Amino acid sequence: MKLPWRRAHRRDRLAIGLDEDALTWVHADGTRVRGCGRIARGEDTPAAFARRVRGLGLPGCDTIAVLPLAGAQLLQIEAPAVPPEELKAAARWRIKDMVETRLDELTLDVLRVGDGRERAAHQLFVAAAPNALVQSTGEWAQAAGLALRVIDIRETAQRNLQSAAAQRRQRGARASAALVLHGTLAVLTISAGGELFYTRRIENTEGPESPRAGPAAAPAPAAPMDFDDIDIVDYGAEPDAAPARAEVPHLVIELQRSIDVWERSWPDLPLAAVDVYAGARTDTLVALLRGALGLEVNALDPLALFEGLEYTEPALRDAVLPLLGALLREEPVSA
Repeated sequence: MKLPWRRAHRRDRLAIGLDEDALTWVHADGTRVRGCGRIARGEDTPAAFARRVRGLGLPGCDTIAVLPLAGAQLLQIEAPAVPPEELKAAARWRIKDMVETRLDELTLDVLRVGDGRERAAHQLFVAAAPNALVQSTGEWAQAAGLALRVIDIRETAQRNLQSAAAQRRQRGARASAALVLHGTLAVLTISAGGELFYTRRIENTEGPESPRAGPAAAPAPAAPMDFDDIDIVDYGAEPDAAPARAEVPHLVIELQRSIDVWERSWPDLPLAAVDVYAGARTDTLVALLRGALGLEVNALDPLALFEGLEYTEPALRDAVLPLLGALLREEPVSA
């Protein structure tokens, strides 16, 4: 099993997301969705749930599993000065102080930061997922009759989705950000030319004292911030700068700080826009960020990227959104 980085050639495939409560799935032929759904596990054991899913007769095409947010980390390190064949082994030792799990209990893959330009060439993303999760996902998919070929993570799937949106808006070569909310956790990615340069997970909870989410943190139990009836204000974005009004959500403050870090780190790649998805509150958050950031902010609209989704309920579209980017991989799914 491998953790992928490139987007797949468009073809008939199935993307799944498996968590403790349910299986979410999307079947697509290129960017035409042929079916999607969410199947609750209920009281089933994993084995019984796999048998039940097998009986439903989901498509037998190549399948991509997208791990839950709490199931994988995406770490950024200085690229080790070693031959390509030794990169994973060297990266394993570089991340030993960044993870709480023992190194021999992790499955790793590596991705070069950015598009190979001089500054980016010295940075490396390292994806780390527990061996037990990777193995159990593969075994469950086999028991459910699914032809699992690849395991993906949220950040690279989101990179694919935002790159498709950027291409549609004819700004594919320019840097753009995507902010997607998953309950009380938001995933921020910044990409240019289809390549991932920066990513961060941010708590979407009320108040600046909320702890910052680490790369593998599960969503916090607190309720998501309500963006309605919030005044738009300007504020400093340095770490020691306080917001001008207490009503400014912690998410907005942290997003501004990330953008400031980006602008200082990559002055030759100014952000062209920020694409946002927050389910039913997308339009509200877009309006809030337009006033706070001083940037072009747009809704990340899956309906504009995939045909067939217009026939699904909004709640189901929210559930399958993390899977859609996995369907846009460039690299062939089959060996």
